[in-house]
Amino acid sequence: MEEGRAKRKCPRIPVYLDVRVDLKDETVVKGKVINLSTEGICIKTDDPIFAEEEITAEFLLPDTLTSVRLGGEVVWYRFDKKAAAKQERVHFSGVRFLDLGESYRSLIRYYTLKMLHDVEMVREQGIERVLNDVLNLPSKERNDALRILLQKGLITKEREADLGLS
Repeated sequence: MEEGRAKRKCPRIPVYLDVRVDLKDETVVKGKVINLSTEGICIKTDDPIFAEEEITAEFLLPDTLTSVRLGGEVVWYRFDKKAAAKQERVHFSGVRFLDLGESYRSLIRYYTLKMLHDVEMVREQGIERVLNDVLNLPSKERNDALRILLQKGLITKEREADLGLS
C-alpha cells in the first residue's frame, strides 16, 4: 500500500460515504467510499469489484449536496482475510477516475483541502503521510495545503525549515 501512496499526486482524505457502483454488465454494487481524492477513491463492498473493471461510481459529496457520478477504472483489488475469518465478506477496490471534469475536480479539491483543517484526522493519518501526498499537489494547492497545516500547528519548526517554508 505504501508503494501506491508514493505514486499519488494528491492527498486521500478518509471519508465514509454511501456509494453506488454500476459495472459494465449492468450489475449494481453498493458500498462505502472510505477515502477520496481528486484522482480516485477506495471503495469497501460486500461483493468484489476486480482490477481492470471499468465502473461508474455515484456518491453524495458532503457539505455540497452534490451527487457526484464519475467513471473510473479499478486499479487494485483486495479481499479482507481478517473479515473472512469472522464469516464476513469485505472487499476493497482502488478506483482511478477517468476524465474527471473540472467542476467535479474543483468540488473534490475544495472538500479535501477543507478536511486538512481537521487536526484529529491529519494526526490519525500521520503528518508525514499527509505531507507526502500534499507535496505532490500542483503548486497552488500545495501552498494552500501547507498553509493550512502550518496554521493548525501540524508541521514542526524543524520540518518547516526542511520544507523551506520558514
